[in-house]
Amino acid sequence: MIPKNKKNIRIILVVLLVLISSLLTAVFYLFPLIRYSSASKNVKKIYFAENITPAHLQLIDEFNKINKGKIEVIPINLPYEKFSTNKRKELITKNLRNRTSRIDIYAIDVVWGERFAKWAEPLDNYFSPDEINRIFNEAKHYCYSDSVLYSIPFFADIGILYYRDDLLKQLNNYNDLTEQINAGITWNKLASLKIPNCKYNYLFQADDYEGLMCNFLEIAGKKSFYNTNIGIIGINKNLLSQRLNYISKLIYKRNIIPEKVTGFDESKTFNFALKNNVPFFRGWPTGKKNIHVKKELIPKTKYLKVAPLPRFAGELPASTIGGWNLIVSKNSNYKEESVKFIKFLLSESSQKLIWEENGYLPVLKSFYADTSYMNKYPELKLCYNLIKNGIYRIKNPQYTRISDVITANLNLFFKRKISAGKFIDDSLEKIKLIKQRYLK
Repeated sequence: MIPKNKKNIRIILVVLLVLISSLLTAVFYLFPLIRYSSASKNVKKIYFAENITPAHLQLIDEFNKINKGKIEVIPINLPYEKFSTNKRKELITKNLRNRTSRIDIYAIDVVWGERFAKWAEPLDNYFSPDEINRIFNEAKHYCYSDSVLYSIPFFADIGILYYRDDLLKQLNNYNDLTEQINAGITWNKLASLKIPNCKYNYLFQADDYEGLMCNFLEIAGKKSFYNTNIGIIGINKNLLSQRLNYISKLIYKRNIIPEKVTGFDESKTFNFALKNNVPFFRGWPTGKKNIHVKKELIPKTKYLKVAPLPRFAGELPASTIGGWNLIVSKNSNYKEESVKFIKFLLSESSQKLIWEENGYLPVLKSFYADTSYMNKYPELKLCYNLIKNGIYRIKNPQYTRISDVITANLNLFFKRKISAGKFIDDSLEKIKLIKQRYLK
């Protein structure tokens, strides 16, 4: 037997080790690229926190060369494989709340804009109407709070269906089927497919995180909601229950979706789909080039094609609009220099590179008005059309709290721990409390 006081000491030591480890991890990922910084004291150094890819580094190097001796952007890497969307939000929140001037520019999920507005520099005086009008409207939806411009779109995103063309070619009705897929395959048609050597037909993200909120809106469709912009969601309960129960049956009765999706994010979905030859799965356009795929699975990615998400009969495909915006910290010492870098990222050459290298959808109208460019990249045309009929998540300072309630309960539903009715009623009650507490 270990004496009680020694047990307490051991517990305290374990807790301290966990805290120290977490702190060191945050520091390591917040400041791993400081080696890029010059030694000159006269250079104004701009710290940029983002998931830094080789394309980012290429743009940063180009900007630094143009502004050599005056401005230098120093990347701070927050990689997706280490920081989920929720963890990244928490880390950025802590930095902004502490009012540190250490980081100047943050890349944020579009739905965080309302929450972060109080810590962000208003940008209306830095951008002319012509500069803002170059950006297509849907990409600007989350940029304003109380009609004040607080963020600038870096790239857009939209929920899409990935499908394995090589697997579908085994079917006799391949040509007819791909026409249906590219027009938006119905859930019933997808569920009825029998594809040789494929145990499952479909995957989506049902873990308890923001990705599940996106899937929720897409499964529910626009007809399930009366109003999504008032802080408490207006829901057609009967229709929503029917649709959630339909998807649950695809998991537990028809077995065309594995139960494992209740623990899937985008990365796990991508890798499981490729490893197990799942012909259809939900994702983002950025996934194919940015999700870390196991080496032995990479050859299969060449067979992936994109299409609208599955739909219920009589409706258009519904996709959640996403993307990442850029904000300048209110506590930055170099606001004008930070804006200069953001304008550089909004140049046509920068937007072209980030699309062609990373699959990040450009936010400039000019790309979608260029017929020859759209013909060269038909998936870009598809994504833009999907955005035009896309679904916005609610725009609210307490959005993340509302989303946390919905995703936690929905994850329980997909694990068969609560009913669809319980999911709806409990979520609405908790959202109502949030409204009473925070949205007065």
